[in-house]
Amino acid sequence: MRNVDDDIWSDAVVVGAGGAGMVAALQAARQGVEVLLLEKSVHRQCNTELSGGLIQGAGSRYQRELGIEDSPEQMMADIMGVNGGKVDQKVLAAICRRSSEVVEFLADVVGLNLHLDTSVQYVGHSSFRMHTTDGERGSEIVEGLRAAISAEPRITFVDKANVRGLRDELGQVVGLVGGESGRERVGAKAVLLSCDGFAANKEMVAQYCPGIVGANYIGSENNTGDGIRWGQELGAEIDLMSAYQAHSHINASFGTRLGGSLPILGALMVNHAGRRFAREDQGYSEFAEVIVREAGGEAIEIFDQVIFDTVWQTGSFRDAFEAGAIHKAENVDELSKQFDIPKDALTQELEAFNESARGVRKDAWGREDFARVLTPPFYGSRVSAALVHTQGGLRIDERCRVLRRDGSEIVGLLAAGGTAAGISGDGPDGYMSGNGLIQAFATGLIAADELAKLVER
Repeated sequence: MRNVDDDIWSDAVVVGAGGAGMVAALQAARQGVEVLLLEKSVHRQCNTELSGGLIQGAGSRYQRELGIEDSPEQMMADIMGVNGGKVDQKVLAAICRRSSEVVEFLADVVGLNLHLDTSVQYVGHSSFRMHTTDGERGSEIVEGLRAAISAEPRITFVDKANVRGLRDELGQVVGLVGGESGRERVGAKAVLLSCDGFAANKEMVAQYCPGIVGANYIGSENNTGDGIRWGQELGAEIDLMSAYQAHSHINASFGTRLGGSLPILGALMVNHAGRRFAREDQGYSEFAEVIVREAGGEAIEIFDQVIFDTVWQTGSFRDAFEAGAIHKAENVDELSKQFDIPKDALTQELEAFNESARGVRKDAWGREDFARVLTPPFYGSRVSAALVHTQGGLRIDERCRVLRRDGSEIVGLLAAGGTAAGISGDGPDGYMSGNGLIQAFATGLIAADELAKLVER
């Protein structure tokens, strides 16, 4: 019920208009909910917009059309296999069950032209289940979501919203406070926090994710942990705070990224001495900490024409090439000169790598998946590690209700996306490609259903 002291009232308030928040607002509005959608800064972008735009979906119509068998249960098993089971299994199961619905929601409700990416089967995935847009960019997803938001009369969108905290009465969230004075009272039957994680908060990163301190940060500057802090102030429990997604294929000087598929297709990495320093066929998130330890926190990623042609369809890779971050060399001598690395060392590493790819010798670094023998012409690119986004946050149940330390819910408060604890376990090792977006979009749908229930009370 509306309080007479409220300056603004809405059925529901969604704080954060990234991927999770926009999906939640649209789905709730379709169920008759009047939604006030608040965003800190569109100009600073959101993590969905900055992503590669890969969306996991198990059992989608796009898979069926290509005869690919998959299921939510298999998707869950794959994710658990990577994160070591360090996740709330009820929450993960709910996300996997809604994954194909997410894909079809984005296609049918938002109007995105999607396709199934069958060029690469990413580390940990037992099936092709990555769906993406024509240009394979997260910005295309956000563009479509914002257009759908603008066309929905039940959603009131406010940019540059200055949210200061939550309001609760007798243990129930009844709105929030904001405005320049911090005294403007917004009332609602329910509040959804979808204002992402804390990767832009250096103090929180140092506290919870020390292994990635010193790496570049390429996510949204909006991600300062506000929603997590507001939930904690009301007694919410936090979970999996050491989890984060890093990236090990960033072109720091150009502000671009190569994407995470190159090692799977057969690429290798060498340091400034022209030597390999680790097995490359591991997840690109966990590999970031390996690169951070190299001289200058940098490596040279090397691949050939076949790999180049395969990943050309990826939007982020095209952006990197067009920015000048990728160089072509007709032979090893030219490649070594372009990157100022010793020719003899590089030659030895490429020969040994190709012998392992042919099965002639066991790889010194324990790499098992080589995909192919590399042949000239070669391509190379300077890459470094970066923090993309954090994966820990407020503990939620399978209905996205925020929970206290004793397991009880904070009535009227929901969390989704980066504000909620994710599905990638602890640290960077449990992250599997696509975990971030599917967690955001699926929890957005789940939270919307819960908002509709709370509003009906």
